[in-house]
Amino acid sequence: MIFKNKTLLVTGGSRGIGKKICYEFAQKGCDVIFTYVRSSTEAKKLENDLKGLGVNVISKKLNLNSTGDINKFSNDIKKLNIKINFLINNAASGVMKNSIDSTEKHWDWTMQINAKGPWILSKEISEIMPKNSRIINISSPGSTKVLRNYFSIGVSKAALESITRYMAYDLAPKGITVNSISASMIETDAIKHFPNQSEIKKILDRENPSQKKLLSEHIAKAALMLCTEESEMIIGQNILVDGGDTLLLS
Repeated sequence: MIFKNKTLLVTGGSRGIGKKICYEFAQKGCDVIFTYVRSSTEAKKLENDLKGLGVNVISKKLNLNSTGDINKFSNDIKKLNIKINFLINNAASGVMKNSIDSTEKHWDWTMQINAKGPWILSKEISEIMPKNSRIINISSPGSTKVLRNYFSIGVSKAALESITRYMAYDLAPKGITVNSISASMIETDAIKHFPNQSEIKKILDRENPSQKKLLSEHIAKAALMLCTEESEMIIGQNILVDGGDTLLLS
């Protein structure tokens, strides 16, 4: 129960990687606030499951595509009069097209949710984060490597990693460390939206050097590690979690 009496705020917490993060922290005694954008039924089920672990849980709908909604959400959290110890910007979206077929609308949508939204939310929530708090942004190897039909998302993740570095520098004097986790290809619901499914299946099925399948729980455990006292001197870094997969040339 190393996180007892501490509070986690995670965006996109009702499914996939975010859901695993919620469970990992709750199992360590951490109270949880998570956001969702679609299914309130799914969110309510997770809320009840986490409460069964003996922690306080709040779920709130949040549209990261609206700066106004982010500001309202942040003000609502501040009114709770609690300190947020850990903020994990996990929620993401995007349009699966290449750089030629993408439009300005696709660009603006993806950049707002994946880069601008986390930046604004982090600024707001950092005001109620005590010393020794953590902010973690969930990125992907698509920030530096080319994956077909991943243009706007890859660019947004590169921006998110840059935001990580700048905010790490600016928040370090306040005792808040900021890092990102680059999560390699994981079989989640989001993967089903890729148009090139045969190529994606090939990537998911290939054997990495660890000879273990990469799972959402591996990303959640990495986030957990970055929130421990032992990680206090890891600042502004992008931690790649991929089982060694990107060490390969092909």
